[in-house]
Amino acid sequence: MSMTQTHSLNSKSQKYLETVNQSLNSETSKIDKNQRESALELFKSIGIPTKKNENYKYTNLDKVFPESLEIAKASQVKDLELLATPGKYHLVFNNGEYQENRSNLPDGVTLEEVSTGESTVTDPMEALNISLAPKKYRINVAKNTQAPLITLIQRLGSEASQLALTSLEVIAQTDSSAEFFEIFETQEEVENISLTHTQFTIEANAHVKHTKALLTKSAHTHVGKVKASLERDANFNSLTFSVDGLLNRNNVEVAINGTGAHADVNGLYTGRGTQHQDCFTTIHHNAAHTTSNQIFKGILDDQARGVFTGKVIIHRDAQKVDSSQLNKNLLLSKKAHVDTRPQIEVYADDVKCGHGATVGQINQEEVFYLESRGIPREKAQKILCHAFAYEAIESCGNDEVAKWLGEKLFELFEKYALENLGHN
Repeated sequence: MSMTQTHSLNSKSQKYLETVNQSLNSETSKIDKNQRESALELFKSIGIPTKKNENYKYTNLDKVFPESLEIAKASQVKDLELLATPGKYHLVFNNGEYQENRSNLPDGVTLEEVSTGESTVTDPMEALNISLAPKKYRINVAKNTQAPLITLIQRLGSEASQLALTSLEVIAQTDSSAEFFEIFETQEEVENISLTHTQFTIEANAHVKHTKALLTKSAHTHVGKVKASLERDANFNSLTFSVDGLLNRNNVEVAINGTGAHADVNGLYTGRGTQHQDCFTTIHHNAAHTTSNQIFKGILDDQARGVFTGKVIIHRDAQKVDSSQLNKNLLLSKKAHVDTRPQIEVYADDVKCGHGATVGQINQEEVFYLESRGIPREKAQKILCHAFAYEAIESCGNDEVAKWLGEKLFELFEKYALENLGHN
């Protein structure tokens, strides 16, 4: 990287770069130094993204990230009682560090600390995570294993302006199946940041479900990346549940590399007050006879802002691809705002693709219909709002997880929004 490119960074990104270089020199991270340096090259060329970066056109991370960078430690997480969550198997992490005494795994699934990092980096914040994360863990699902639900609890506790980092890789070996429910939670109302990375390698005929739930406080900023690569006849079902926090940026990137593979990439985001929700998905169809579906739904109240960008890229020679993409948004206030950008890039000849987006308010004809059946207007509005959201929630494919998410949706968003419906 030339000196000119490095010096083009603003002062804040320069300070971050100095912190990363100190980390590299002090060997505080156990992740391979060469791979961390390689990932850092992308951050050197871009820095903390601003609105000048096309992929962050509507989300200025430079504005919310602190001037100086301090990494949160595992010891800063308070030893409080864990969330009551579905399933009997749990993996607990405090600021990205594994807590063995609070964790258990089913047969056929193992966890190990690894030194290898991500080799292909496409986002500057992903690069920053790989360069700084002190530890990386790998979950292995053995060949032919049919694993039950495993809840991954990522506990993010830190002081103001600190950065919590997590780095996790999952390998689902041939003919296996597994289901992961990953919860990111903050303990206190503090202005801090999390930068997370969860990666899936799904081998031939393996099936993986992954639900990501953000239960962060209203002052928290979250930037997360979920990546997946699929081989022949593999299946990946992803749900992003983002309902709280000051600013959330959820990146999902899927590479469909094997014939017969399929990906469902879905999400629900809600916002109230001045909250900002940004979901950015990229699906690469690299092989013929592959399929993908996307459904993202947003519900926005007060002056909240939602952003959805969905990219489907069908590469050359990826014939007979079938892909669909839909983003639907419900605005509960005249001041709520959403930017939606579904996109398809096709470089093959024989494909079937569809994409679309809608933005609207609660359908008053549907409200009237329910009223005509004896349902009070307020209750009718609540029913329609919850039904709109629940279609996305149930896409996780697990009734127990869907019920849990529905309860959190009411607690963190619906209770407030529906009490104030029509007052904005």
